[in-house]
Amino acid sequence: MLNFLAIGTYDGVHRGHQKLIKTAVREALRRGLRSQVVYFPFPPKFFFSGELENCLITLPEERDALMAALRPDEISPLVFNRTVADMPAADFFSRVVLERFRAAGLCVGPDFAVGRGREGHLAFLRAASRESGIAFKAVPFATRGGHRISSSLIRAHLREGRVEEANKCLGWDYSVSGPVIKGAGLGRKLGFPTANIGAHPAKILPPGIFAARVKVGHDSFDAVLSVGRRPTVNTLGGRLILEAHLLDFSRMIYGKELTVTFLRHLRPERKFSSKEALVGHIRSDIAAARRYFGVRS
Repeated sequence: MLNFLAIGTYDGVHRGHQKLIKTAVREALRRGLRSQVVYFPFPPKFFFSGELENCLITLPEERDALMAALRPDEISPLVFNRTVADMPAADFFSRVVLERFRAAGLCVGPDFAVGRGREGHLAFLRAASRESGIAFKAVPFATRGGHRISSSLIRAHLREGRVEEANKCLGWDYSVSGPVIKGAGLGRKLGFPTANIGAHPAKILPPGIFAARVKVGHDSFDAVLSVGRRPTVNTLGGRLILEAHLLDFSRMIYGKELTVTFLRHLRPERKFSSKEALVGHIRSDIAAARRYFGVRS
């Protein structure tokens, strides 16, 4: 059976991506085709830069789950490598779009391009589709407050700790998953035990102190989340660490997989003059988080 394709990177599966994938699903149903999402697991620009740390909003498996919720018939990764990077736009269209993925329709965003040096822009894709006798749709950008929603914008929000704004652009609440790893035990010594979470190095970690929800198995707990370098105690040699203090929680969870959802930025990370001053601010952070969850519920 032939496919109606939606091709892109879809890092974040944000509101614009959702709009595009929903269009492909709708067009496929209307035309009696299968809907297929084809995506690059890592954005091409990171292939060229080689900077794969702190670069992704969503890991490929997270993207798969978010895209699957939009109900396409199939989701297919397309690895961006040197062969793809050097392929002329006409070859990409014939060999990848038509032959490999058996497209009878194509749906892309306005800034999508294929081929060596991004030579195959929207006009090329529209013309190539027409000449090949397949349907073509360019889906307009999604906007927020008059500004275009993009993965680059969301990455910038996250890297500055602006999680509320990022979440509004995403259409879902940003999260990071990983196992609980052994830490230095400083939180427990200060009276606030924390779970140190080993996040994937490619995931963006928003810096600061946050109100968050932590999923442990099938249960979720309110938490205060810290992402930073612990400047007051300075035991990590500048390494960024993600740690969560789960409110009203006392279970042992070393080795368990946690998912942390960022909800509200409480304050930036700061270096305090003493551990006593740090403890006072941790108490204030916990109180602020409890107020947030009280209003939210």
